Formats: sequence, structure tokens, C-alpha cells
Amino acid sequence: MISLTPQIINGLKETFRAREDEFNRVIVKEIYQPMPKGKYPKVTVEEIDNDEIVERTTTEGEQTTLLSYQIVCYSRDMKPYNLVDSVKKIAGIVDDYMSANFKMKRITSNNNLKPFIYDPTVMTYTIRYSCIYDLKTDLIYKYYRNSKYFKY
Repeated sequence: MISLTPQIINGLKETFRAREDEFNRVIVKEIYQPMPKGKYPKVTVEEIDNDEIVERTTTEGEQTTLLSYQIVCYSRDMKPYNLVDSVKKIAGIVDDYMSANFKMKRITSNNNLKPFIYDPTVMTYTIRYSCIYDLKTDLIYKYYRNSKYFKY
């Protein structure tokens, strides 16, 4: 099975490093990699679904995989942003990157902003994305959860 996790992580690292503001210090890691304790802001990437889809949309019989990712942004106050605004800004940067580079549809609700359970001075913002990846053509399609078939 295919995974886009390394491409997502590397791309997000480059995106944050290229910024000329306080967000160029954002640490990006896979969820299971060791994270520097107490270092913020940071972003974790986790693959949460990687399933072959048996429905076919063309007569050629495309072989497709449903991929879903959970990205959690962590932040403290960052001048000139407060705790909530800083984590929302990080999430916005991630959202722009995922949309532009992977055409992934955001599938989370608005109730995804919460204080970090282990440190109330840190705010978290959880974002989930999903797409359909065609193994044969290396194309990424948007996934519409309520549809039996995907659209592109």
C-alpha cells in the first residue's frame, strides 16, 4: 500500500522553513517519532486510514486507495498572536499546503480546538484530511464521504 506521510511531512517542513515570520520555527514530525518536550509550536502527522477501495469508476478498473490523515497543531502564545490565534494560523498554513499540494478535502468539524491535556498553556487544533489515491496513475482525487463513488 502507498503512504503519502513522508511527502506530507517533508513538504510541511519546507513550507514552514520558507516563511519569513515567527512560524518558520514550527517543528513537523510523524506522530510516532520522538518530539522535543516543551518545544512549541509543532505539528504531528498521522496516517489514520489506508484502505483499498473496491468500487471502480472507469472501465479500465482503476486500483485505488482511500488515504486519511490526522494533523495536530500545537502552539503557545506567539507574538503578535494569542494562544488561539497562533494555533489557528498554523492550522491555516497546513490547510493551504494540503489543499494546494495534495488536493485533500478537510473532513473535520469545527469542534477541533482544545487545550493540550498535559499542558493547559498549549492549544491544539486537530485537522483530518482524506483523498483517494490511484495506484496506477499516481493521481489524487477528492473523496466525498457520503458518496458511493468518488468525484474528480
